[in-house]
Amino acid sequence: MQSADKTEPTTQARSRAARELKSVSLSERLAFSPKEFGEANGRSATWGYRQIYSGKVKVISDCGRLLIPRREVERFFARATEYNPTPKPKPESSTTTGKQEAGRPP
Repeated sequence: MQSADKTEPTTQARSRAARELKSVSLSERLAFSPKEFGEANGRSATWGYRQIYSGKVKVISDCGRLLIPRREVERFFARATEYNPTPKPKPESSTTTGKQEAGRPP
């Protein structure tokens, strides 16, 4: 008799849905999780959540988890612009505006 591998469940132990599970490629997905969205951009899941919470990406949330629709991902990429390497202007120092730094005498 052959012994069954203890780490891999037998066919009967797995549910029918688990046996029939087929992965769908990212190009065929209709929606992405924040983790998949981050991975598709070469970033982390945390980055994906930050895009959601900052309002840059809209999600579907009424199904019990956050899903980013494909159209929203395409809209996110469509806002790409040419990189402008000029530095941003520095804000004026607090002494020119008449404010004093905390803890420093005038």
